[in-house]
Amino acid sequence: MKTYKNLIEKALSDEIIDEAFRVAVKRKRRRPDVNRIIKNYDVCKTKLKELLKNGNLKPLIHKAVEINDGFKLKKRIIIQPYFSPTKPEQWIQHIIVQVLKPIFTKGMYEFSCGSVPNRGVHYGKKYLEKYIKTNPKNIKYVLKLDIRHFYENIKTNLLKERFKKIIKDERFLEILFFVLDSNVGIMKDGKVFRPGLPIGFYTSQWFANWFLQPFDHYVKEVLKADFYMRYMDDIVIFGSNKKELHKIFKEIEKYLSGLDLEIKDNWQIFLFDYIDKNGVRRGRFIDFMGFKFYRDKTTIRKTIFLRACRLARRLRKLEKISWYNSCRMLSYFGWFCPTNTYKSFKKYIEPNIKVSALKKIVSKHDRRNKNEP
Repeated sequence: MKTYKNLIEKALSDEIIDEAFRVAVKRKRRRPDVNRIIKNYDVCKTKLKELLKNGNLKPLIHKAVEINDGFKLKKRIIIQPYFSPTKPEQWIQHIIVQVLKPIFTKGMYEFSCGSVPNRGVHYGKKYLEKYIKTNPKNIKYVLKLDIRHFYENIKTNLLKERFKKIIKDERFLEILFFVLDSNVGIMKDGKVFRPGLPIGFYTSQWFANWFLQPFDHYVKEVLKADFYMRYMDDIVIFGSNKKELHKIFKEIEKYLSGLDLEIKDNWQIFLFDYIDKNGVRRGRFIDFMGFKFYRDKTTIRKTIFLRACRLARRLRKLEKISWYNSCRMLSYFGWFCPTNTYKSFKKYIEPNIKVSALKKIVSKHDRRNKNEP
């Protein structure tokens, strides 16, 4: 196993610190605390270096907020890290990722998607569609499952042990453990919420993916799954034999239990969509990453379509469309374009909004922000 030393030197370099700040302040420049750092950047940078070098980091306690997240409006508890001259926590998180990104991406399974640059839903969609088209005999059945409260249930002590095995730099490990131990949030009712990896921390998505990296290789190389794709905690495995998929599921269940993780009760093995000799569609589509995958087409989830239609109708009634709403609508447009639902977009959404006008609003906003100091 390869080990890494002298990572603190990289973390303290101007190149890493400056790049981490550049990424961290995107769309946050107008926040008062962030603006104070920007105006006193050199002073704040010097203080941050001293903080990281001297090791005066103590775990922080945050506010925890419950939100309705995503298209399914799942209840999630968010913990937002501090980003101020006295508590540059979010800056530190970005520094950690800048230093560890080469380590995280080395050996990463090619079909591990989600929360990784250039590996979003469209990356996953592209390769899942490709496999469906080129391997019809190997996709008779589908095993679909996801991990229960994935981020929340990851044990920080297991993550720490993994980091200790490959990182031989005590000072940098202290910085890592500072982030892992700052996973405390106080709810409105005063209750203490302490997940393994908080949703809202920039490091969480990277730590979570890296945590399951050995699992990815276990499924593909040891269990010999015909095709395996993971989108964070959602998993899809193809197979030509139903019994074999049941065996794979049992082995996955054992492996994850060793990490103190559980599979949700809604896991399923089903016959994948196909058209029989009489032209009748049989089996079921795969609902994955917001798309509905059939053997001969890909559409989007019904809830996404309905929300896009409702937003378009609301925007039609507004005298002036904001940058935020423009981004939301263009995001929906990105779902329609690469699927077999573009005609529906033309019919139900385009009469209410003009994509070109939304793009101009976003472009104007981005140019203005780019020119800001």
